[in-house]
Amino acid sequence: MPGWGKRLAVGFVLAVLGVNFAAAGLLVWLGGSVPQIEGEKRLSGLAGPVEIHRDDAGVPLIRAGSLEDGFFALGFAHAQDRLWQMESMRRIGAGRFAEIVGNLSESLGEQVFPFDRFTRGLAFYRRAEAVYERASPEMKVALDRYADGVNAYLATREGPLPPEFVALFHEPEPWRPADSLVWQQLMAFQLGSNWPDELTRLSMAEAGLGPEQIAFLFQQAGELLEPETGIKQGLIAPDMLDRAARFAAALPDALAPQGASNAWAIAGTRTESGKPLLASDPHLRLTNPNLWYLVRIETPDGVRAGGTVPGVPFLVLGHNGHIAWGFTTPHADSQDLFIEQIDPDDPARYLGPDGPLSFETREERFRIGSKEITETFRATRHGPVISDIWAPAARTDDKAVLALAAPSFAGDDRTAEAFLALSSARSVPDALDILSDFSSPAQNVTLADTDGNIALMLAGRIPERLESDGFTPADGTGTDGDWAGWIDRSRLPLILNPEEGFVIQANDRIPPRDPDLDLGREFEAPFRAERIRSVIETMEPKASPRMQRDLQMDTLSLDMPLMLGLLLPRLKPSALGAPAAEAVERLRSWDGRMDRNSPEATIYTLWTSLLHREIFGDELGHLIGEYRRVRPHMFASVLIEAPEWCDDIRTDVVEPCESALRESLEEAVARLSAKFGADQTGWLWGKTHTAEFRHLLWSRVPLLRDLLGASPATDGGDYSVNRGSPSQRISDGDFSFPHVHGAGFRAVYDLSDLDASGFSIAFGQSGNPFSEHYQDLATPWADGVYRALGPTPSQGGRTLILRPE
Repeated sequence: MPGWGKRLAVGFVLAVLGVNFAAAGLLVWLGGSVPQIEGEKRLSGLAGPVEIHRDDAGVPLIRAGSLEDGFFALGFAHAQDRLWQMESMRRIGAGRFAEIVGNLSESLGEQVFPFDRFTRGLAFYRRAEAVYERASPEMKVALDRYADGVNAYLATREGPLPPEFVALFHEPEPWRPADSLVWQQLMAFQLGSNWPDELTRLSMAEAGLGPEQIAFLFQQAGELLEPETGIKQGLIAPDMLDRAARFAAALPDALAPQGASNAWAIAGTRTESGKPLLASDPHLRLTNPNLWYLVRIETPDGVRAGGTVPGVPFLVLGHNGHIAWGFTTPHADSQDLFIEQIDPDDPARYLGPDGPLSFETREERFRIGSKEITETFRATRHGPVISDIWAPAARTDDKAVLALAAPSFAGDDRTAEAFLALSSARSVPDALDILSDFSSPAQNVTLADTDGNIALMLAGRIPERLESDGFTPADGTGTDGDWAGWIDRSRLPLILNPEEGFVIQANDRIPPRDPDLDLGREFEAPFRAERIRSVIETMEPKASPRMQRDLQMDTLSLDMPLMLGLLLPRLKPSALGAPAAEAVERLRSWDGRMDRNSPEATIYTLWTSLLHREIFGDELGHLIGEYRRVRPHMFASVLIEAPEWCDDIRTDVVEPCESALRESLEEAVARLSAKFGADQTGWLWGKTHTAEFRHLLWSRVPLLRDLLGASPATDGGDYSVNRGSPSQRISDGDFSFPHVHGAGFRAVYDLSDLDASGFSIAFGQSGNPFSEHYQDLATPWADGVYRALGPTPSQGGRTLILRPE
């Protein structure tokens, strides 16, 4: 008989083989979750046959005999390719995500439960249901027929569900029309959201920073803010603020505040064709799967081509054969926090201008796996008590709570109707009229039509405040911060067919029609807008679609001349070590382009990130985590106007700014040498700046995160037109700047031939890792490759015909 060691070895080999065979069998079985995309399927609910042609990237061309069947087919295609994205979106919006995570692990369910409390507490899904109840007949048809298409796929699919469902032991419920409307509620909250900034400023005040310091830290480029003195301190419990900060930092992508973007339109007087060009690239968090899903739909009602969102029946970004449109976030201040003081004699009441008022309360029941939980949520005259999310209403020792006011909480929101109607507009004036129904989130809308019109307007509701400007949380016991209603739309920005022949928006301040109107204090620095303008003005002989695509991929960061002109002259060469001196010489000759093959971009980004922490970290302490974005104009303000910020208040020595500059540069060079070696030519931006497409589940599993996520090296920085906004990850032993925020969708529309318009999306059309179209667009997107969504099915594509049952 073989000895025990040999028996153990044989047993180990057999076990490994068994595991491998089991794993192989599981993979083969999961591969069956890839949907059928060619051949024929018979489905109930269709009025006539529908063709779904998919090109070599999986992008569908849908041809239907009616618009209703077009909505049905779009729901079917979305469910085929992005079912998990749709399921997670509706469950996050409904506050029911912990239910399915808890099926796998109750402890994991408890970890995500706070986010369910967040969306349930803010009643996103309740409002989505209310929007459906009062929807127009046309909207109900779109939502109902789309839901029919999703449910037809669920009823007729073969094989297993996508891997996320298998991992969570979850079977999706039938799709409901309100499931589609909750997306708009989520986006309205995200893109209109400045409550975390108000929370940060409140935390700064509670930590001892004065009004002048807070105003200084949040000043606009070239514009010092007036100090805000209205924050009431000592009312919000310190642990509540700490919890709030941690909660805001941990918000999933579907809830986290975000929003930027570029868009511009050029009139025919400046273009080769004599017709307008429109470019659009919205900037959001990069995710896996990508938010956007490309499609072209042809029906007797016309064509709709561009970017859709799985779960939603209408075209969000694109063209309809007559007009093209794009959206950017205006950064107008449209949300306010209110400090509501608890009645000391009755914790069920809070203090109003005329005395105590009763909280509105409601209970919500949650499930985490098999466990049920009941939570109480409160609301004041201003809105829901948002602090109930991270500090439950059962607490009785609080002096005050925080309530949130937002336009998206209003009960008469018609934004979804405007989205649907926009796809039927035949001209820019027609679209401007339709957008009068647009409520939330407020958006800058760039438009162009085949008649030659171009326009830029701010669409949406902006609150009209009685006194305060919403920069810091208002005192709920008074009326200064109260809203008197909405700013009249006639006062908001609108530029129609300007003499200069173009309109531009890059989240910078645009002038309202009423010069006395103040829309907020937190607009983006104008670097991207200035770069776009300078390039458009020099397009020779006239603008072409190719030029617009090149401009969308442009990496020149206009903050560099300002920054390097301030920083480098303050460094004494004799005080620098040889590697730091070499880095300085590189920066002196750098053209300021944030290219993936640029070592200078890496040196500059790490240096300024460390310098930012050096200058502001001592005053802010742990709050530096909420104030971590490098703002070039802030360095200018410190170096020129307020060098006292360079002094480390934790020491008895007064440190000059030159010390902070030198020490942070030496540290940056030492870190780069340790990570990449002494040869500075190898310190390439693309080595530390790679696209990070976060998946709601897989990104939390180290092996799967690497296996199922493409990470191409990318160009761009925070202030280049090709925006590659990085996340700063600087620890004692390492650093990286992953590209986490940018243009997941790019489009250039040629109004002389809209079928030739070019599109690019990040990652891939399919959300299923077993699909060939899961991440096949990641590298083409990073390299600036565009594709047309034309009327002719591509060679080598696949066709699925849906026939009535």
